Amino acid sequence: MKRFKRTLTVAAIIIIMLFIFSNCIQENKSGNDARGNDYAGSAKCGSCHRAIYNSYKNTAHYVSTGQASSETIKGSFHPDSNVYSYRPTLKVTMVKRDSGLYQVASIDGIDKQAQRFDIVFGSGRKGQSYAYWFGDHIFQLPVSYYVPAKTWVNSPNYPPHNVKFNRNVLIGCFECHASFIEKTSEEVANNELVDHFSRENIIYGIDCERCHGAAAKHVVFHEANPQEKKGMYLPASNKLSREEKLTMCSLCHSGPGKTKKSPFYYNPGDKLTDYLYADNSPVTNADIEVHGKQFQLLSASQCFIKSRELNCSSCHNPHVQERDKPALFSQKCMNCHSLANHNFCKIAPEIGSSIVNNCIDCHMPAKPSNVITVMSQSKATNIPALVRTHLIAVYPDEKIRR
Repeated sequence: MKRFKRTLTVAAIIIIMLFIFSNCIQENKSGNDARGNDYAGSAKCGSCHRAIYNSYKNTAHYVSTGQASSETIKGSFHPDSNVYSYRPTLKVTMVKRDSGLYQVASIDGIDKQAQRFDIVFGSGRKGQSYAYWFGDHIFQLPVSYYVPAKTWVNSPNYPPHNVKFNRNVLIGCFECHASFIEKTSEEVANNELVDHFSRENIIYGIDCERCHGAAAKHVVFHEANPQEKKGMYLPASNKLSREEKLTMCSLCHSGPGKTKKSPFYYNPGDKLTDYLYADNSPVTNADIEVHGKQFQLLSASQCFIKSRELNCSSCHNPHVQERDKPALFSQKCMNCHSLANHNFCKIAPEIGSSIVNNCIDCHMPAKPSNVITVMSQSKATNIPALVRTHLIAVYPDEKIRR
C-alpha cells in the first residue's frame, strides 16, 4: 500500500513537471519568430482574427516588401516592354531565366552584368524598386517600375546615363518596409557604411506585431483560455493616448532620420523619442516626399492643432485597403466640418452635391516630391512622384476632381 501511494506521488510530480515544461515549450513555440521568443508571427494572429487578417493582407503595408517573383513584380518582362535605355548603346533588359528574373546591362548588344531580382520594395500602388543579394550584402538594382506611367524607369536619383549596381541597402530601408531582418555586422568600405545581413532571418512586409507589439504571451494565454474575450498581454489601441497612437505611425511616416534604436522592436505605448532623434524643424509642402514627414505636416495643420483627439487612425483604418476612395475620407472630414458646427466648406454651394465625395483634392492635394524623382526613357527630365500632402489647408489653386 505504501509503495502504491509512493508511486502515485511520484507520478503526480512527473505529470506536474511535464505540464510546466510543456507550457514553457508552448510559449517558446508561439514565439518561434526571427525576432525572438516574445513574438508569435502573423499566422498565429490570423488563426483567431481571421476577418481582420484577411482584410489587412490587401493593404499596401502588408506587401511593402516581398520576395521577387513574376507575381510580385509589377513590370513586364515581355520583349516589347522589358527594356530601359540609358542611351542607344546602353540598356538594361528585364529577362526571365531558368534561375530567376534578372536585370541585364548591355553595351552595344553585349551583356556586361546581370543581377537577379531578389527583393521587391514597394506595394506597387505607385511604384516598386528592387534589390539583389551579393553574399550577405544587399544592393539596389538600377531599374525600378513606375506604375502611373506603366513603364520601367531609372531608379530614383540614380545617374541618368550610367548603370549603377553598387548602391548598398542599409537596415533603415527594412525598418520601415519590413517587419524584421537580422543585421549581423556593419563596416565602412570606400567611405560608405555597409550592413551585413542574414538571409534566413527576414520577415517581409509590415506584419501584425510591427504595430501591435510582441504577441507570444497573448497567444499562449488565449489558446489556453479560449473563453476569455478580453485581450491579454497586448495594449488595446483604443486605450492609448493621442501621442502613443501617433507614435505607432510616425515611426515610419516622419521621414528618414537617425535612429536611437531599431523600430523593429516597437511596442504600443513606447515613446517616439525612444527610437528617433527629435526633428523640430519647421515643415512645408517643399518637404514632402514618398518616405515621410507626413507626421510633421499633419502636426502643423490647423485641424490637428485645434483638436485634442485627431490622430492618424481618425481617418485611416490600417486593416482596410482604402486607396482611391476620396468619398470615404471626405465623410470623415465631415464628422467635424458640418453646417451644424458652422465650419462647413464656404464654397459648398458653388461646388454642389459633389462636395460630399471629395474634400481631399482641395485640402490635401497630391504634390510633387522634390526628394524622390524618377526618369523615364521617354522623358528628358526627371518625373517627380506625386505624394498626397498631410498638411491640411486651403489651397486656392487646387480644383476638385469631379
